[in-house]
Amino acid sequence: MSLVNMRKTVRSALAAALLGLIAFLPASPAVAAGTQIIYMNASGSDSAAGDSPATAVKTLERVEQIVAAGPADQDVEVRIHSGTYTAHQTIWQTYRPGHTISFMPDDYEIGGGADSIAARPVFQNAQASGSERYITGYWFYACAGGSLNSGGTSALRFYYLKVQYYSSGGISLDGSAGPCGGGYNPSSAPGQPSTRGLDGNTVFGMVFDSLGNKYTGGLCGDTDWPRCGYGGVVLTESSNNRIANNHFVNLRNTERSYIHAVYVTHKSSYNRFTGNNVTGVSSDPVKVRDGSNFNTFDANVFGANSFLRTSTPPAVHYLEEVNEDESECSSYHNRFTDNNLGIYLTGSSANLPTWYLNPAGATWAGATGCPPLPTGETRLTTANNTYN
Repeated sequence: MSLVNMRKTVRSALAAALLGLIAFLPASPAVAAGTQIIYMNASGSDSAAGDSPATAVKTLERVEQIVAAGPADQDVEVRIHSGTYTAHQTIWQTYRPGHTISFMPDDYEIGGGADSIAARPVFQNAQASGSERYITGYWFYACAGGSLNSGGTSALRFYYLKVQYYSSGGISLDGSAGPCGGGYNPSSAPGQPSTRGLDGNTVFGMVFDSLGNKYTGGLCGDTDWPRCGYGGVVLTESSNNRIANNHFVNLRNTERSYIHAVYVTHKSSYNRFTGNNVTGVSSDPVKVRDGSNFNTFDANVFGANSFLRTSTPPAVHYLEEVNEDESECSSYHNRFTDNNLGIYLTGSSANLPTWYLNPAGATWAGATGCPPLPTGETRLTTANNTYN
């Protein structure tokens, strides 16, 4: 055989082998056919399809119905026209695993700033007929359900909306064992990571204004009219979230307690709270609780926050609290860094302290039965926080 023919034979054999190998390779995943867009308008109709501005729907409840019935292999963009949407708490339990569900102004393009939209859509709490009392609850309460009945990555994204006059707070992301909205039920043993979660969400460029019972009436302990604010954003067994570039303004309870800009609680870890502006919060602006680890609070601007009080724990910017009676464990490897800090709402000349651990102890593990903190870990690191 000539050298030329030998080379041809070798090339043919290699090509045949390569084709055989390709035949055994797994097929590439199918590419989703675009993004499902749902339109909202305060003058819309929930009997409409929501697939164009002319057929816009009116409520988030109707949006959820459309998402549930839609193609599971597409992202969702809920395009919201400017205006005021008056509604009580939305409980959300519909997701598309592997895809995002975004709520945004209809003229917003992801990546743009506040100056890229004409006006923020406003979501305002409803009042009960007859008594005209504001209804209890959050604006948006998301919990595990549907295709995420056992928890997972929910990938909800909120951009450049305004939320006001809700008694409990703005957004609650609850990945615990439920039932949905029925109180905390841990998914795992004390000190262990969540086995469920409602994770991977984004809250960006939002305005949370006038939340808590100071604005909605009632009291936290009132049996006749129970209203209590907990936070602008509340995370419960919810991890890997990004909360950035938001404004938290006037979050207050009459009792001067409870409510926070962000409340990271019960096994909520690896969250990032960055670039936010916080002012007028009647309790600790940041609170962390019960086995919530590796959270970062960085480069935020705090205005005048918290009432002057002499109780324990005192009012501070960052509070980590452990309830031993409920078998809670300490959190660890949290960072509160590079923040611009503020002063008391009361006009005191004293600066609001940076942090407080309750009970104290940089390496204290928590209630009886909690595992010790990992070797070399501490509950909190602070650095470069300044009073300007």
